[in-house]
Amino acid sequence: MPSPSLLYSMTALAFVVLICGCSRETTEDTNQGSRRITQSDMSADTNVGVPSNGTIAQDSVTAAQDSGTAVVAQEWDASSSPTSSALPSQDFRTELDATNSDPEKLQENAIIALDSGDVGEAFELVRDLKRLDGKNPQTIFLMARVLAEKHRFRQAVKMLDELAIEFPDAKLPVLGQTAEWLVFQGDWQAAESRYLTLISLVDETSLVDRLLSRLLMREGRRVEAKVLLRRLCRAGNVEEMDLRSLLSLACPLPGDAVTDAFEPIGLEGTVRHAISKGEVAAAGEMLQRALDETPASVTSAEYALRGRLLVLLEQFDRLPEWIKSAPDGSEEYSDYWFAIGVDQLQRSDFSAAVDSLGRAVIRDETDSRAYRVLGDALLGLGKPEQAQVATERAGLIEQTVSLGDQMASNQQRDVGQISVLIDLLERLQRPLEALGWRGIQVAYGRANSMLDDAQARDVLKMINQNRIAQLEKSDPAAKRLFVICGIDLLHESN
Repeated sequence: MPSPSLLYSMTALAFVVLICGCSRETTEDTNQGSRRITQSDMSADTNVGVPSNGTIAQDSVTAAQDSGTAVVAQEWDASSSPTSSALPSQDFRTELDATNSDPEKLQENAIIALDSGDVGEAFELVRDLKRLDGKNPQTIFLMARVLAEKHRFRQAVKMLDELAIEFPDAKLPVLGQTAEWLVFQGDWQAAESRYLTLISLVDETSLVDRLLSRLLMREGRRVEAKVLLRRLCRAGNVEEMDLRSLLSLACPLPGDAVTDAFEPIGLEGTVRHAISKGEVAAAGEMLQRALDETPASVTSAEYALRGRLLVLLEQFDRLPEWIKSAPDGSEEYSDYWFAIGVDQLQRSDFSAAVDSLGRAVIRDETDSRAYRVLGDALLGLGKPEQAQVATERAGLIEQTVSLGDQMASNQQRDVGQISVLIDLLERLQRPLEALGWRGIQVAYGRANSMLDDAQARDVLKMINQNRIAQLEKSDPAAKRLFVICGIDLLHESN
C-alpha cells in the first residue's frame, strides 16, 4: 500500500498556522532540498502540466504498524526511563533540557524527523511537545500526522476532526488530509465523501480533482473519473499521469497497472486491473464468483463490466441471459452498451447494434473495441463510408494507447513520440489533452536542454492562449457528432 503523502500534511499545517494566529513558522531542513512553507504555496497553481513520476509526493513510512493495544492519551503521556546506569554529562543534560523545553525547536525537530522517515524519533519529540503545548493546533496536527505515519489512521482522523470542530476555519485542510488518510485506512466511501465536500466548498479544485480522480481510478470507476481529469485539462493543471489515464478509460494502461499508484481497490478495480494485465479469464472468474456468492452486493457498474468480459472471453451464448438479468442503472455504463451491441451484431440486428455501440463510445471515446464493432455494424447496415471512419478511429485510438503505455513502462521520454501522440489526439478532436501533452513535451525539452528558459516560457504562453481559445470555441454538439461517427442515436441525451 502506498504511504501517506506530504502534500496535504504541509498545506494543512501551514493553513492551521495561519488561521489560528500562531506566530511560529514551520521550516524544513534545507539540506534535504526543502523550503519554508508560506501561504502562497497553498494557493499556487500552474497553467500546464509537468512531468510526474506517476505518484503524488510521498513520505516513506519506515515504522511497523502499531499494535493498537495502548490508549492514545496514555501513550502520548507515558514517560520513558533510562535503560542504562550511565548518566549523561551535566552539559549534555542542560542542552537536552533546553531543547525539550522549547516548543518551537521540538516542533522543528519533529518535522525533520518525519521527513527523514524516523517515525520513532518524531513520536518521542511530539510526545514532549504535547506536554508543553498540547492545545496548540500545530501540535495537534503533528500528533495526528505521527499517528498516521504509524498507520493508526482512525485515531489520526478523529484527532483532526476534533481540531476542526474547535477551529472551524481549519475545516478545509482537515477535510483534505483526513480524506487521504481514509483512503489508506480503506474507508474509500468516507474519503470520497470528504473530497466531494471539499470540491463544493472551494473555488480552485485542481488538487482535490486530482486526488479524487486517482481514488476513482483505483476503484475501477474510470469513466466517472474522466469528468475530473477533463476539468484538470480545462484548468491547464494536468500531470502526465492524468493524461495517460485519459488515453484508456476502460482499463489502466498495462505499464501503469503495475505501479503502486494504480493499486486496485474493490471488485471493479481489481477486475479492470486484471484485464489490463491480460488476465481476462481470472477477471471473469472473479466477477462470476461474486455474482454467484453475493449477487446483492454486485453493483450495476460491476454487472455491466461482466458483459464486456463475456465478449472478451467470446462467451456470446451467455449474453442473452446476462441482458435479461441486468439491474437498473446498468445502461449508464459504456461496458453495458458495448456488450449489448455485440449481442445485437451476433444476431445481425445491425441497426440496433449501431445505436447501442454509439451509446458505448459516447460514454467512452477511448474504447477502440467498441469502434471496431461499430464499424462492422455500419458495414452490415450498408454504410461503408461511416464504417471506414469508425474502423480508422479504432486504429488511431490504439496508437494513442500504445504510445501512452510505452511512456508508462519506461521513464525515458522521446519528445518525438510525444509529438506523434499530440498529432493523434488532435486528429481525434481532443485538443485539451493535446495541449496538456505539449506542456509535458516542453518540460522534457527544457530538461534535455532542447529549449532554453525564454523559449520554454514562450511555448507555455502559447499553450495557455490556445487552451483559452479552445474553451471559448467549444462546440459540444459538433464534438458529439464526431465521436459517434455521424450516426443518429435514438432517445440518447448523454
